[in-house]
Amino acid sequence: MVQAEFPHRLIDSHVHFWDPSQVYVPWLSSAPHFNERRDAEKYVEALPQGVEVHKAVYVETDVEPTQGLVEAEWIARYAQQLKMDSRFGGIGGIVAYAPVNIGEPVRHYLRVLTQLIPKDRHLRGVRYLVQDPDQNPARISSPTFIQGVKTLREFGLSFDLNFNCHVAPEQFTHSIELVRQCPEVSFILDHMGKPPCDCQPGDEAFSFWRENIIAIGKLPNISCKVSGLVTETNVVTAQQLAPFVKVALEAFGIDRLMYGGDWPVVENSAALGRWLDVISEIVADWSDEDKDKLFYRNAQRIYRLDL
Repeated sequence: MVQAEFPHRLIDSHVHFWDPSQVYVPWLSSAPHFNERRDAEKYVEALPQGVEVHKAVYVETDVEPTQGLVEAEWIARYAQQLKMDSRFGGIGGIVAYAPVNIGEPVRHYLRVLTQLIPKDRHLRGVRYLVQDPDQNPARISSPTFIQGVKTLREFGLSFDLNFNCHVAPEQFTHSIELVRQCPEVSFILDHMGKPPCDCQPGDEAFSFWRENIIAIGKLPNISCKVSGLVTETNVVTAQQLAPFVKVALEAFGIDRLMYGGDWPVVENSAALGRWLDVISEIVADWSDEDKDKLFYRNAQRIYRLDL
């Protein structure tokens, strides 16, 4: 592959911050290496020298559901307090938790959420995780779930779709149906659907993921984050992950892909700087225009960021 250089400008479309003293995040108790305040200061420390992140999109952190609005209020307040500098230009967008699984009554939650964080304070979308392999995958395409997601349109919010093809591939087909049934909602696929990144082209698991990501990419109302790949493999190299990025480019085209760092969850497998090394090497032979779309322009457009 061509010698890699870090992007000259960057929007990180997938970042998590948390503060256990402010918001209850249950899974942190079983992840002691994460069970501490993770904020913008530590994020900047994790960035390689010379990398400047103009804006980041904050994505909800799987809090206890009764804490969803607590998290939203905390991150909106924190975003306002952040001191921006040349290395980090602050939070440009917020993807908050919302219980779309309850169907049409989610509008009451969304009404309060949008009052708590109006659009001029960065609210851009919501997420409700569907990656749990112990849950029935058919719930993703159930009439109730579909109606809950359709309600987002009334509030001008997108939906971050996070399922796990690696561990629960049956979630993929139901997710495709969800996107198909909600044509007026803008979807963002997190982490390329979590592909089986230990595989290679020709393997059955790779072929299943490829077939389904091509299928979901044919739907015009979904974009895709190139993120979260290093936590799906023990081999964190450009050679290992390049085939997956190549398929994502085939599925979505250059105008519907955007880079995400997935900090600090990325640290379960590699440092944030290592992931930037790998993705920069994978796309080193792309045109400057296409790299700028991946690392900057697409996230700005898709998340409607004010820069």
